[in-house]
Amino acid sequence: MRKNTFGDCLIAGGIAVIGVAEAWHLAAVFLNLAFTDCARLIAVSLSILFVLGTGFLIARRKRIFAKDGRKTSAGVLGQLFYAAFVLMAVSQLIFIGIGNATYRSGDMMVETVESFLVSDGIYQVNPMTGMPYAEGMPLRLKILCLPTLYGSLCRWTGLRPALVIRTLVPMAVLLNCYVSFSVLGRTLFPEDRQKRACFLLLTSLLLWVGAYGYGMDGFNLLCCGWQGVAIRSGVLLPWTLSLCLRHKWFGAFLCVLAEGSIVWTFYGCGICLAVTAGMAVAELLCGRQKAVGKGEEAK
Repeated sequence: MRKNTFGDCLIAGGIAVIGVAEAWHLAAVFLNLAFTDCARLIAVSLSILFVLGTGFLIARRKRIFAKDGRKTSAGVLGQLFYAAFVLMAVSQLIFIGIGNATYRSGDMMVETVESFLVSDGIYQVNPMTGMPYAEGMPLRLKILCLPTLYGSLCRWTGLRPALVIRTLVPMAVLLNCYVSFSVLGRTLFPEDRQKRACFLLLTSLLLWVGAYGYGMDGFNLLCCGWQGVAIRSGVLLPWTLSLCLRHKWFGAFLCVLAEGSIVWTFYGCGICLAVTAGMAVAELLCGRQKAVGKGEEAK
């Protein structure tokens, strides 16, 4: 399966949102813009992006939503798998909504966003002391855009940062996680819906199991889904793998840039870059092996 699907468009739209937020965040950091102005610029840019994205979907709807007649029915067992998966996903959304398992130790996202809103500036006030920063922040940390994006959501909606960051954002990240794994499942099993249903069910089960181990993907997604590492492991990595398998290298490169904008990695050289580079090398070696095999057959 090499064509773009609706799931691809959704994830690409999310990455575009990160890109817009990162661009205006950098402008605000280096030009000392007020946070209110930054949030306003992000809102205008995302509105334009939404209109363009809607127009793209309408123009390409016949290809994006086209049905492939070769695909088999999921069957009774596949439908049961899908039903079980939906129940698991709903239970996880309820788990996030209850919020009792929210991991807070050492995480300052809510406090940082609140400092943006109160001071009307980006990284002007230390959220731990309420005073200006005594020392500068590492540049690699300062350029990450998630606090600005979350603060902008709070500014637009008037909702409390704790509600947006600890409940609404993790729910959206979890749903996008399953969209990403659904696209990966379609790539791995393009003509077997039953296997795709089983793949999603197993993914949801593994997230539940991992929710009880600190640092596991399930823990990141269900207990602190607002963090960049949760977005990377749940959304970016599965989509990167799917894109590499379909030889869509530009999309994989966008995932690399998105990870560098939301996760404090070593100068932006993160896991998405390693996966993309590894898949590219594997593709190159396989291509050479096939060329050698054809040459031997010709002899």
